[in-house]
Amino acid sequence: MSGTERQATSRPGNWARSLARHWPRIGARRQARALAALAAVGLLAAYASAAAAGAATGAGEPGGGGGSGSNCPATTSPNAMTLVAGTPQTTLLNSAYATALQGALTNTDGCAVDSGAAGVAVTFTAPSGGASGVFSASGTNTVTVGADSSGAVVAPTFTANGIAGSYTVTASSQYGSVTFSLTNTAAGTPARIVAVSPVKQTATVTHGYRQALAARVLDGEGNPVAGASVTFTLTASTAASPCGTSSGSGASGAGSGADASFAGGASEASATSNAAGVATSPALTANGAAGTFGASAALGSSGGSEPHSGASSSGVAPALFTLSNLAGAPAKLAPGVGATQSTRVGARFPVGLAVTVTDALGNRIPDTLVSFTAPAAGPSGRFTVRVASHSRPRTRHTQPARTRRTRVASVRTNACGIAVAPAFTANRRAGGYVVKASAGHARTAAFALVNEAP
Repeated sequence: MSGTERQATSRPGNWARSLARHWPRIGARRQARALAALAAVGLLAAYASAAAAGAATGAGEPGGGGGSGSNCPATTSPNAMTLVAGTPQTTLLNSAYATALQGALTNTDGCAVDSGAAGVAVTFTAPSGGASGVFSASGTNTVTVGADSSGAVVAPTFTANGIAGSYTVTASSQYGSVTFSLTNTAAGTPARIVAVSPVKQTATVTHGYRQALAARVLDGEGNPVAGASVTFTLTASTAASPCGTSSGSGASGAGSGADASFAGGASEASATSNAAGVATSPALTANGAAGTFGASAALGSSGGSEPHSGASSSGVAPALFTLSNLAGAPAKLAPGVGATQSTRVGARFPVGLAVTVTDALGNRIPDTLVSFTAPAAGPSGRFTVRVASHSRPRTRHTQPARTRRTRVASVRTNACGIAVAPAFTANRRAGGYVVKASAGHARTAAFALVNEAP
C-alpha cells in the first residue's frame, strides 16, 4: 500500500474533505495519484460527497470552474450516467417522438470523459405492453447502442404505438441508468366516425337525394379531427323483393336492385374533413329501382375505382346510412286474374277485382289510393263495403259492423302495390259491362264482367 493509500485509509473522512478543499492547488500529477488511491481503497464515493459539499460552499473541487482545464486529470473515464435530452415528451399515437432519447456516460468529478466510453453498451427499454412504442433500428420496444468516445448516447427514432397513456423508457449501462418520461396521446388521431347527415333518407327514383352524406371524424377524446380522409360508399341492394319480383327498369339481373350514384355515376367518393371534423360526399342520385339499400363513411381511401364493402382499413367502424328509393307517380294499373269473368244476376263474382299499380319504370307503388267504379245504370253491380262506426267499442250486446252497397269503392295498395276491391255482386240486369279502376293520372284498368240471366 502506498503512502497516499495509507493516508486515505487512516482517516478517510478528513482526508477526503482535505483533498477536495486543496484539489485546485495540488497539481495534475498529484490529482491523478489521489484519484487512483481513492479508487484503490474504495473511497471514491466519499471523496465525491466531499467534493459536492465543497461545491455547495464555494470550495475548490476537481475540475473547478466546470470540470475542464488544468484541474482535471490527464484522462477521465465514465463512472455514472446522466440524462441529456428527450424527457418529458408527448406525441400522437403511431407518431415518432420529435426529440431523440439522449443520455451520456459521465464522471462524477465533473471532468469531460475522454477515455473508456467508446462502445460501452447502453440498452433502451420501453414497456412490452400497453402504451409504449418501438425503436426504428430494431422494430421492437428495446434496442442497444454504443456510446461514442465522449460518452454521448443517442437512441434511434422512437415511435409511439396506438395505445394512449404515459410511461417510462429506461436506458441502462454498466455505469447506471436513467429514465425518460413519455406520453402517447390520442388528441388529433382519428378514433371514430359518426354520421352527421340523417342516417335515413328517401328520394324518388331517378331523382337526387335532398342531402349529401356527411360524417364527423373524432379523436379518442371526442375532439374533431381536421384533414382526415373519408371514403363514402354506396352499396346496391341485393335482397330479394318481398313481392317475389324485381322492381325498376334496371332490375334485370341477379344482384341488381335499388342503388344510387355520385356525380359521374360513381358508387364511391372521397372527401377530407374540415376544421369541424366533417367530411361531406358529393350529391347523390337514386337509380330507377325502388327499394332500400345502404351507404357508409369509412376512414381512409380505397385507392381504387371499384366499389368496396364499406369496411375501414383503419380498424375504425364506419358510419352507416340507410337510403330508400321511392317509386314514382302511378303510371299503369294492371288488372289481375279477375279481369274477365261472369256470374248469375244477383250473385257475387267468384274472383275479387284487383290491380297492380306501377310507376313509369315498373316499380310497384305501395299505399296509393285506387278507385273501382261500376256503371251507374244497366247491367252492373255493387261493392259491399263496411261502414265505419263511431259508436262505443263493440261488446257482446252490440250489433256487428254494418255494411252498405256502393258502385264506387276506394282502397289503398298494399306493400306490393296491389289493391283488392271489396266483394262485388251483380245486380238484377243481365248483360255485359265494364268496371274501371283508376289511380291519379294513370291509365285506367278495365274489368269485363257479365251478369248471366238465370
